[in-house]
Amino acid sequence: MSALSSPLRAPREAGRSTSLRVGGFSIRVRHRVFVAVAGSFAVLVAVAVWSAATGSTPIGLDRLWAALIHEGTKGDEYIVWTLRLPRLATGLAVGACMGLAGALFQNLTRNALGSPDILGLTQGATSGALVAIIVTGASAEVTTAFAAVGALVTGLFIWTLTRGGDPSGYRLVLIGIGTAAILAGINGYLLTRTSIIDAFRAIYWLTGDLAGRDWKQAATVAIVLGAGTLVIVFLFRGMDALRLGEASATGLGVRVGATRVIALVTASVLTAGAVAVAGPLAFVALAAPHIAARLTGSARSFTCAAICGALIVTAADAVAVAGIAGRQLPTGVVTGVVGGAYLIWLLIAHRKKGVLS
Repeated sequence: MSALSSPLRAPREAGRSTSLRVGGFSIRVRHRVFVAVAGSFAVLVAVAVWSAATGSTPIGLDRLWAALIHEGTKGDEYIVWTLRLPRLATGLAVGACMGLAGALFQNLTRNALGSPDILGLTQGATSGALVAIIVTGASAEVTTAFAAVGALVTGLFIWTLTRGGDPSGYRLVLIGIGTAAILAGINGYLLTRTSIIDAFRAIYWLTGDLAGRDWKQAATVAIVLGAGTLVIVFLFRGMDALRLGEASATGLGVRVGATRVIALVTASVLTAGAVAVAGPLAFVALAAPHIAARLTGSARSFTCAAICGALIVTAADAVAVAGIAGRQLPTGVVTGVVGGAYLIWLLIAHRKKGVLS
């Protein structure tokens, strides 16, 4: 079986569960999923505190708490509320968006390689940003808007090419890979048609970073995250039924075509919001759903995928701030190195299991 046609394989869903009833609604909570989500969230909180306390000017936990409740010095409050918390909030929201987008794509394609990086949406956002930087010489706000439009247009293009048939599995992945290759060529051409100064700006954006993010940008990506989460809540039943096959899902009353379109659009919007604010942080959307699946034993734990995405970005940004020999690194450098190593490990592990050939 080839890599592109192999389904996403999560650990077998087993273990005890508890049913919770609220009014006319009933929710079944698996114990393993609850423990995984709670544990991941606790680790995320610890990493977030570490991130807020570290930097070029380390702040102890007592000083950090005093600054948070506005009882610290003006210098500490400035560092915490103006410099670090907006960056931290942006990283949390960006990571959660990428984790949810990756989980949606991997459930939609039923493929281990389904993610915005592989399917071309990240490259689409990059094309939009390059057009803004190189062609128009736009400001950071306009660059963000162009990047969002680029990702959305790419998602619409992929949907248009797949709407005549089954837009799941290897077909969507192949079209996404082809689209990404085309956009990579366009991006390379754009870089050759600009000045050195604009090319430097573009390359820095392409690396991906959270430095200099403010509350406005954090709020923007938080709104995207909230909207995407609401859609996923209503979409979950349909996505769950699609895993049984199109015929079974239709028999259960699911509108298969509409569910796939909404899932694709939602994943595209989540990707657009994240990449537009932080740049293309590589492999976060690919790794987060896999880690969540291994922790929960389920490929459908969107909550854990969002937490894992936020944890990856927050930890990577904290490492980037610590830097090498006291010199800070762009966040995208850390996610790229770690994510690339994870992808290699993933491919090797699947090959040993006979999934890849």
